[in-house]
Amino acid sequence: MTGQEHTSQFADAVDNQVARLSEQHGHLSDSLTAIQAAIEARLRDDGLNYHLVKGRVKSSESVKGKLSKLGPEGTPKYPNGLDDLDDILGVRVITYIEPDVANVVSALTGQFRVLETTDKKAQQVDKGVLGYAAHHLILEVSEDNTPVGCAGCTGQRFEVQVKTVLQHAWAEFEHDIRYKAVGAIPPAIDRAFTLASGLIELADNEFVKIHEAVAREDVSLPDDAKSRAEPITSDALAEVLLAELPDHPRSKKEQYDWLVDLLNAVSITTVEEAVDLIGSADWNFVRERMAYKFPAGHVRIVDDLLLKEFGDRYIEETKALGDDPARASKLRFRLKKLGSS
Repeated sequence: MTGQEHTSQFADAVDNQVARLSEQHGHLSDSLTAIQAAIEARLRDDGLNYHLVKGRVKSSESVKGKLSKLGPEGTPKYPNGLDDLDDILGVRVITYIEPDVANVVSALTGQFRVLETTDKKAQQVDKGVLGYAAHHLILEVSEDNTPVGCAGCTGQRFEVQVKTVLQHAWAEFEHDIRYKAVGAIPPAIDRAFTLASGLIELADNEFVKIHEAVAREDVSLPDDAKSRAEPITSDALAEVLLAELPDHPRSKKEQYDWLVDLLNAVSITTVEEAVDLIGSADWNFVRERMAYKFPAGHVRIVDDLLLKEFGDRYIEETKALGDDPARASKLRFRLKKLGSS
């Protein structure tokens, strides 16, 4: 076979794989929707505060470019075509502060089968350089412990990139510049990106310090009768929890609205009633029984407290609140951990 014939055969094989991708696009899109929903549900269940969860199915153009790559010896880099690609489905989880990157990784590796995990920032530190910082995971929807809604995509592999907002901004801008560049990037541009990466790391560290400083601040709770008799709001509830649980991270803002609904469902409707419940709670009992992998967010730990206090009534009154169809079964499982009936 001549070199020209071999090249033509390789190109045809790539085109066949791209056609196969097009045939699978509907199933892949449905799988991505299910996986993204499962990820968001897990982060919500763990009370993690995050900025964004966004998924994509790799485009045909991008897949064709990747499958067309050759290895050092001139052989196909991906000889098995689509079966060699772990990132046809990709999800980005963007956090506000860097400690939550590790928390998200811990949450997701407990939900899906882990095929590969790479801490890009740790690699940079080991090399003594600055640059792209994120945590990459190659995960698979397991048949043994399938997340709710993912029954139709067991065995599906996908990539998750977890990074902070600042790390994400740096990576997006750097990729855009390099992608649009004509020819080699000048050394001055590489140096500028390295300097920017160092500034991003410093800024991320400062964000963590700000977060910790806010958590240490003394928050005064309302002590006048009029204020305490007011209906509980999400803002007031956040203040109460910041005062009572400074070592637990704030939840996403909209989750406090949901928590107000949970409290109202068991007839806790005023600031005073919320303060009395939260102020007298045995938080150590809840922490020990639930054995959180990391400090649970405000909304998650109060959800568990309410489950402990109200048991089956709480399940019945709140199972339809929110957008999690599996909430009732999750609450029953957690109730067993709390040692209630």
